[in-house]
Amino acid sequence: MPANPCQPIETAMSLLGRRWAGAVIQTMLDGAERFSDIRRGVPGVTDAVLTTRLKELCERGFAERHVTDGTPVCVSYTLTSAGKDLAPVLAVISEYGTKHHELLTR
Repeated sequence: MPANPCQPIETAMSLLGRRWAGAVIQTMLDGAERFSDIRRGVPGVTDAVLTTRLKELCERGFAERHVTDGTPVCVSYTLTSAGKDLAPVLAVISEYGTKHHELLTR
């Protein structure tokens, strides 16, 4: 157990608290793999931010980038087991956001 009991929350939120990160992960949990599919699943995200989030997820081990040779080259992203482990966390956050929408949007 860490000396600071809040540390695990801070560590998790360093990823999940980044703009669009949770939405990108949720979209990938829903089956989106290609950049364009993920972008469509996250309305409002810019290409630059989506590129950054996907890179961060891959660097941290929550997602993997796959390149298939061909014309054109096909790039896809899949969640690792650590990324998939976020499914119940995001479900609870979504439920909380729905239940307390009025308070959260004041």
